Amino acid sequence: MPCKALMQGIEFYHPDSIEPDAGATSAVLESTKDHGLLVGKGGLYGNVIRITPMMNVTEAELNQGLDILVDAIESLD
Repeated sequence: MPCKALMQGIEFYHPDSIEPDAGATSAVLESTKDHGLLVGKGGLYGNVIRITPMMNVTEAELNQGLDILVDAIESLD
């Protein structure tokens, strides 16, 4: 059965700061792309990953995409 998912955003900031981290955002974007997951990049400072699944996305597809996204975030130095 399809899940109903809406656009979500994840903002990246430098640790212990309020300074946007566009570099981390770009790294996550490239890593997800390399693993077959296309996400968007946005935000005033280019520090937001946008996730917009299709309206008919399945739970299995969501889980696969989230696994790729989590791996990309965890790979940040």
